Amino acid sequence: MRATVACALLLALLPATAGAEISAVHPIDGPSADLVEVGDAAMAPDGSGGVVYIRKAGGRDHVFVVPFLGGAWGAPQRVDLGQEFDSSWARIAAGDRGRLLVTWVQEFGAGTDRMFSATLDPGARGFRPPVPVDLNVGEATSTFPSLAMNAGGQAYLAYFVVTDTSAANPPGYVGGEVRLARYNNLLWSGFGSPLDRNPATPIRLPTAAAAPRVGIDLRGNAVVAWQEPDDEFVDRIWARRAFGGGTVGIPLQVSPSNWEGGPVRGPADAFGLDVTGFGQAAVAFRQQPGQSGKLTAPRAFVNQIGDAFGQRGAAFEGPRTIDGTGVGALGAPGVAVDTNGTFVSAFASGGAALLVRGDQGTVKAAQRIDEGASSVAGEPLVDLAETGATVTAWREQRGGAGLIGVHEDRADGVEEPGLLAIPRGAAVSGLRMGGSGLGDAILAWTQGSGATAQLAAAIVDAPPDPFLVEAPEGWVRKPRLTVHWAAATNAIGDVTYSVSVDDEPVGKTTRRLVARLRTAELGEGPHRVQVFAIDEEGQQTGSRGASIRIDREPPEVTVRRRGRRVSVTVTDGARRATSGVKGSSVRVVFGEGGKGKRAGHVYERPGVYILRVSARDRAGNRVNVKRKVRIR
Repeated sequence: MRATVACALLLALLPATAGAEISAVHPIDGPSADLVEVGDAAMAPDGSGGVVYIRKAGGRDHVFVVPFLGGAWGAPQRVDLGQEFDSSWARIAAGDRGRLLVTWVQEFGAGTDRMFSATLDPGARGFRPPVPVDLNVGEATSTFPSLAMNAGGQAYLAYFVVTDTSAANPPGYVGGEVRLARYNNLLWSGFGSPLDRNPATPIRLPTAAAAPRVGIDLRGNAVVAWQEPDDEFVDRIWARRAFGGGTVGIPLQVSPSNWEGGPVRGPADAFGLDVTGFGQAAVAFRQQPGQSGKLTAPRAFVNQIGDAFGQRGAAFEGPRTIDGTGVGALGAPGVAVDTNGTFVSAFASGGAALLVRGDQGTVKAAQRIDEGASSVAGEPLVDLAETGATVTAWREQRGGAGLIGVHEDRADGVEEPGLLAIPRGAAVSGLRMGGSGLGDAILAWTQGSGATAQLAAAIVDAPPDPFLVEAPEGWVRKPRLTVHWAAATNAIGDVTYSVSVDDEPVGKTTRRLVARLRTAELGEGPHRVQVFAIDEEGQQTGSRGASIRIDREPPEVTVRRRGRRVSVTVTDGARRATSGVKGSSVRVVFGEGGKGKRAGHVYERPGVYILRVSARDRAGNRVNVKRKVRIR
């Protein structure tokens, strides 16, 4: 009874915990005993994406997708149309403008299951009919596919195929192949041979934590990582580059054989991969100690590689520990990296969900991002933007309440925590996250089981990215001045802009990237201009401030007479408040003794003289004074 009351109270408080940047929970399907599992979630850089899941239809397991486009969820669509047997291993990837690519395995016969795909093209209402990717993936009990697509629609699919389950293999190992297929936005093509370093070596049966991973870069090239024994039959993490022309690079060892002068004899048994930019990649992995080795406890490491065609792109740079002292049971680490080599890794240590930041030179101390109230390890997932914005999500169990914890680190340094759950939510399972690479993400999970099973999703909507504003240089004297700014990148929804001068809004919001301001309304002197990008949720991101300097008033001329001496002073106001008099422009004609830049003159004889003064300031404002001077 206490657990039920605590659960109800916690769920009642949930709307207050999640800000506008973390959406309300969207029920995708259920409650229903026909729900089998969440397959995957994906989001493109433009904020479109979707969730794929397995649900029973007609007594068979089939593939369904719910698209997310224009900030709204669509209706579930069955994807494996025309296929009558059980489907499994559903994965999804997203490209810009609503493009979706889904892959799955369809049961065919003993030892001869088949891999298929279907696409939802930009602007289309439904998926194209299924097309084959691989017509024989063996008995699909350990396929563990990994699918990645870039914004333009190029994609890669990495998966494991069991080829030999005979007793000749060591316990827990099988004959197998890590295969890779490439999608060119129209057709699939294979790479001709497996990616394994040594095809004759048995491979440990993959798990969800140690299955092939693939990531794609902007040019359509990829990095693939997998687990395979080395020559001493110790499980290591390996990686290869794959190129759009159908070629692959050499196998690169990611996890170490030696560490700090001693051997590493234990297996690397869990890992995550992220690829960005032009082939920069990071792998985070869990390394077990083994017998008589350098390590005495499990440790978490990260290893990075640079641009595929740069000096740092030929090999991984070397593993570094990211778990601090290494105390606590370690979960499988996730990782994300940007083009500058900055990375974030998230993992569970005991019951804590930890986030670690670093770059090519340093690894910062781990930050605990959960509240310490969960009774289960979080298994956090993470995504990173070029601006440094991150989103991390993990599962929690608090008494009878299953929850999704969310931690958003915005580019401006603001942290947004949140908790999500379906009403009457039981235990959470199968959390999936698809990130946009801009700090936004789709989260999807299953809550409950049997007839109470529900499929839910939520959106993490990051504010617009920081951007630059350009204002006229120097002093301005024209009636209007023009301010330009770069578009603020934002994944979900449109962006409007508001111009502020000296912290006061000026004019109306606009969708344009330019504004013309009336200098008379702004006033003389220096001002600070800033532009705010506002998304559809009302989140604002300010540009870097720019200076504008307005000087529309000409210099002032003061004439003083004392006896026969006349002095002339040309001024332009307080220093730095105006552009200042341009000294070379000052001309004084006293009417006796010629002309020049002299500031004073003594007249030799009485009379009436015409004094003329001309000058201009550095903004270009001119003054011309003509005055009679009577000398007695």
